[in-house]
Parts: sequence; C-alpha cells; structure tokens
Amino acid sequence: MKPYFLIIICSIICCAQAAHGGNVTALVEGTSEENSIYEVSVIDSEIKAIESGEKYKFRVGLGDRSDHYIGREIQANAVFYSNQWHLESIFPITGVGSKAYYDLNEKFHRMVKPMSRRNFVQEDDYIIAFSGINQEGDFFQFKDFLGKAVVINFIFTRCQAMEMCPASTRRMSILQDKAREIGLEDLHFLSITFDSEYDSPGILKQYGKSYDIEFDTFTFMTAKPLWVEDLMRYFGIITIEEDGTINHTMATLLIDQKGRIHYRKEGSVWKVDDFLARAQELLEK
Repeated sequence: MKPYFLIIICSIICCAQAAHGGNVTALVEGTSEENSIYEVSVIDSEIKAIESGEKYKFRVGLGDRSDHYIGREIQANAVFYSNQWHLESIFPITGVGSKAYYDLNEKFHRMVKPMSRRNFVQEDDYIIAFSGINQEGDFFQFKDFLGKAVVINFIFTRCQAMEMCPASTRRMSILQDKAREIGLEDLHFLSITFDSEYDSPGILKQYGKSYDIEFDTFTFMTAKPLWVEDLMRYFGIITIEEDGTINHTMATLLIDQKGRIHYRKEGSVWKVDDFLARAQELLEK
C-alpha cells in the first residue's frame, strides 16, 4: 500500500473519532491521575455512545485539573479523540452560590433587556447586582467586591488582534504588579469574557496564567451567553461575530468601594499609570 493511501486512511479514522461529540450533563464523583481524569455519573447526554445513568471516566484539560468539581453537577462538551473521551468547555451547574447566580442574573436580565444600547452605564452610576463564574469554577457576586476598588475590562481568549484583548490583558497584568508593589491591597481586577460559549473557567484559568496573572486579586468571569449579552448591553460593549471571530468595542472602568463607576475609559488604549493613580487616590481617601 502506497504511503498516501495510509495517510488518507489515517485521516478518515481520525475524523471519524473526532466526530463523536456533544453536550453531557454529569455529576462528578471523583478524580484520578492528579485530577486529569474525572469519574462521573452521566445525568443527560446528546451522544449515543454515552448513556444517561451510567458511569464514565473522561480526561480533562490543564485548566480543569483539580478536585473542585467533585460532588457538583457540570455541563461539558464530550469529544472522542486519541482513543479516549475528553471533557472540554466544562461549566458548573451546582455549587455554593449557584442559586444566587441564577436568581440575580434573571433579575438583571429583566432590568437590562428593555434598555437601549445607547443607554449604558456612565461615570457616577452604581452597578446593578449581577453574578458570574470565576476561573476556579466558583460562583461569585459583584457585591463581593464592595469595599474594594475594581478595574473592569472585557476580553475573549481567542482574540487575535494584538492591539485589543491581548494588549488590554497585558496592561491589567502590569497594573496588578504595580498595585502590589505600592501596597494597594484593596485593588481588584475583573475581566469579563464575551465569548462565554468557549471561555469556560478552565480556559480562562490557563489564559490568566499565560499572562502571569495572580488570582488572589484577579477574577476572570464567564456566565450563560444570554447573561453575558445582558452585561455587554449594560456596559455599552458592542460585539459582532464575523469571519469566525468577534469584532468588538472596548471600555475599561474603575469602580469605587461603594460599587459606583469612578472612571470610564473608552477604546483599546489606556494607560496603566493613569488607572493606578486614580485607584490610589480612591483607596487613600
């Protein structure tokens, strides 16, 4: 058999294996092999080869390798390749704070849905309560940041425009370092993804690590796509999906200790020292 026949056959087999995929809902019962394997009981499955009520083992990516989801229900994309099943795009369904996550965001949705996209929050406005999921898979509420100053920006991890999300995340990382150097312990950072179908907690965790971000004062946020859309409307961020990517506007905000917008900078270009000075002024009052 000629080599190119082998290549064609291998390609067909690989494609056939990769084609087996779909959403599953499962209860994580345990982990093994340094948390790289999840042992789950499947609750619901779109895949014929994975039956509801049965137990399975799935390999997971680096960002999801922890025991944090044990005893919790998750939703993920199950994909078969390299002769084994993998869970990708893992999102928690249950856990501490999950009820508030659903209740708060449903209320936020009802309040924001009628708003015009031109009527977004401005300086001196107080932030309406909302909730999200962080890079560890924990549910949190915006009110958790009260008493601190918070810098908020909006990104997505697959952004290829170096002057947009990557540049903004680099600035946030530098700002975190500089704040630490001068002892601004009550300055926190919140990056909200607007690509929440892809940007799971594990993806966001790996993304943050790639920028040397320390998570003690930095939160990456994801949520249901509908609720992320609500946040984009509320904060005045416009997104358009074109040619397999997301074109978007940008804004960076500094929130004071009472949850009010102290400063809003439009566009992709902002100065680290500008936000640092304004945050220092807020926190030293």
